[in-house]
Amino acid sequence: MADITQLPVITAADAESIGFARFNDVPTLPIDIPDGNFTISAKTTDGRRITFFFGEYKRGSPPSFVDIQYHDNGTRIANANGGTSPTFDMLTIGLGGRNVFDSRRLGPDDKPSIAVILMGEPTVPAPQHDTAAG
Repeated sequence: MADITQLPVITAADAESIGFARFNDVPTLPIDIPDGNFTISAKTTDGRRITFFFGEYKRGSPPSFVDIQYHDNGTRIANANGGTSPTFDMLTIGLGGRNVFDSRRLGPDDKPSIAVILMGEPTVPAPQHDTAAG
């Protein structure tokens, strides 16, 4: 089992101050993802479930992609392994808030079952400049 340190829920600003990315000013649960394959399973108070699978391309290496799956939409399609997988609606947001992809326009057989985020290679963050200092 991976060695995982559970950090407390903190502010978005506090998460950013310890090296995590900031997204919206809401309570944030920072998680250090271990090397190798790893899944985070989350559930809302009303029982809706979603999973985030952090996958490796090379055994024991840091994850290179994230598979996201929502489990409780009530629809399913055949998957590549001979079983079925849940489907869901999703959209992506691009430049200026434009919806680049919106699955709500698709028929049942074209709905996504897994959303995959390709994480690419790590980069060195650009230095932040204090614009108020001039």
